[in-house]
Amino acid sequence: MTQAVREAALRPAAAGFYPFLPARMWTAAAHLTELVARDRGICAKAASRANRVLSDAHFMFRGGGEQKTGTSRAPG
Repeated sequence: MTQAVREAALRPAAAGFYPFLPARMWTAAAHLTELVARDRGICAKAASRANRVLSDAHFMFRGGGEQKTGTSRAPG
């Protein structure tokens, strides 16, 4: 089953970098991008794909169409 909305969840190991976000809580990636960008003082819409606001090292992703090979998923 494919989800239409791209979601992201903060990895527990990265929780210290984002004390304002709960770990492992799946949320619309666009919303998390806005929160993280605001915390960093940047415009989320100005972030390029090469300089993504939500890194694979800190966040897990699911849904939203194409999945990259090797993308981590939370156990479910």
